[in-house]
Amino acid sequence: MDFKEEAGRRGAGGVLLPASPENTKAADQLADEVAAMSNTPGGGALVVGVENRSGDLLGSDLDPEWLRHQIYRRVDVAPDIEVVVERGIRLLVIYVAEAREPVEDTGNKLRWRVGAASVPVDRGEWWTHRQGRAGWDAMSRPSGMDASSVSAGAIAVAREYLRRRDTSDDGLASASTSDLLRRLGVLAVDGHLTQAGALLLCPAPRPWLTWTRLDVEGGDILARDEAQAGLSLLEQLQRVETLLEAANDLVTISGQFAERSLRKLPMRSAREAVLNGVVHRDWNLHEPTTVTWVDEDSSLTVVSPGGFVGGVSANNLLTQRFSRSPALADAVRALGLVDKQGIGVDRMYRELVTLGHHPPLVIEESGPRVRTRLVGGAPVIPVLRLTSRIQPVARQRDVQVALVVYTLLHQPFTTARQIAAVLQRTHPEAQEALETTHRCVIDEQPLIIPHKDAWLLSRTTRRTLLYTKNDRDLLRRRRVLWYDSPHPQDTPAVVEAWLSSHDRITSGDYGVLTGLTTAGARGVLDRLVGDGLLARGDTTGRNAHYLRAS
Repeated sequence: MDFKEEAGRRGAGGVLLPASPENTKAADQLADEVAAMSNTPGGGALVVGVENRSGDLLGSDLDPEWLRHQIYRRVDVAPDIEVVVERGIRLLVIYVAEAREPVEDTGNKLRWRVGAASVPVDRGEWWTHRQGRAGWDAMSRPSGMDASSVSAGAIAVAREYLRRRDTSDDGLASASTSDLLRRLGVLAVDGHLTQAGALLLCPAPRPWLTWTRLDVEGGDILARDEAQAGLSLLEQLQRVETLLEAANDLVTISGQFAERSLRKLPMRSAREAVLNGVVHRDWNLHEPTTVTWVDEDSSLTVVSPGGFVGGVSANNLLTQRFSRSPALADAVRALGLVDKQGIGVDRMYRELVTLGHHPPLVIEESGPRVRTRLVGGAPVIPVLRLTSRIQPVARQRDVQVALVVYTLLHQPFTTARQIAAVLQRTHPEAQEALETTHRCVIDEQPLIIPHKDAWLLSRTTRRTLLYTKNDRDLLRRRRVLWYDSPHPQDTPAVVEAWLSSHDRITSGDYGVLTGLTTAGARGVLDRLVGDGLLARGDTTGRNAHYLRAS
């Protein structure tokens, strides 16, 4: 621990100047101190607002959120910052966790703490020391608690979750408490709970989860639950899950032979979003993970403290795996709350798009925080009908097939280059995914077909996506494919989509994209020429084509 006077607070003659919520000199100073502390084994804490030599309390008015973001921008570390009042004077305490890799300061130098000083360290020495701590995880360290500290309610919840697991009964749910804790991996050989075990199963000093239910975005609060201090994290999770199930209404779907009911938002996806917001959050931050449900949108938003880590970003969620707290993630997996293969994010994508909903939105915001938003509602019946009839049946669970189909529901064609971005994979992998989807069939016909360098839905697939008189989807009775036999106002959009990746378009291209005959397609393109949007190429006959008007 170290004490720091806020930089930039001294004027001429050492006079202490008035404090302010924002001070860039202090942000520069503290970013360097945070970098050094994060390189130090075990991390540490900085107390801001104390005179360096005398220890007199000077105070600090710095805004914690502003300061945390400024430090994050400078050294890519977002510490927890807590306001404390000592003898009536406002101070800041900055909690800094040990880094997984070297953290350079604002001068691109590597330093760590030795006693009361920050001293240079070269990368070789840093990594040599880190090698000796390979696999170190703060959540795996022993806590000061033992089995007697565990909440009876938490054990009851743990047993309930274990009984739900999709595995054969191994007797774990009915094991003695000590045996249960050992087999979950949260009780060390010395009889102490790990930090992960204490967090999951012991009464918490503060709420780690908050629940809010709204009628519309920014509307009235229908329910709020944040008074969960004293409950273990596991009990808090169960409480939020119960509230979520109560808010997430069922929708009755009429089928050919029978009716069935589905949640407006798939519960496994919703549960996965909440669990990700807890397991992968930054536990050095004291603020709770917030869970918000909006009735009219059937939407769930989870905001978790801490940004992306371990190379994970919004652009590689489907392919990159990293756990900030491996010991905690392992305990949650042992309880059966998350999938052991780490495919929860894939499931969220697949379950949403196969019902006609949009994929989840997962982004990093300033703070930093990660916001996950899932939007459900009544399923789109033709999309549900299509995705439930794909053969072979195993491909109905394939997230790549689901995302290829989703893409083609919203645009007339796709290419390997475009689908690579959607799947977050390489160009060759995207091409393989397209060919896999092509081998899937619907009513014994290919699900998608190639055209030149592009892929599009087959005619059989398109027919499956038409509404029928038996469909009772009153909320969404419209065309699923806007580009299939498009309205005149949609015609330029179809042409522009093709010309965005090709230098010319033919009547054959337009006919394949829209389902029109070649003659009908030629008439549409000629009208665009008359409107000044296209120009005829310099060839005729079978090589006739159209270009963008100059």
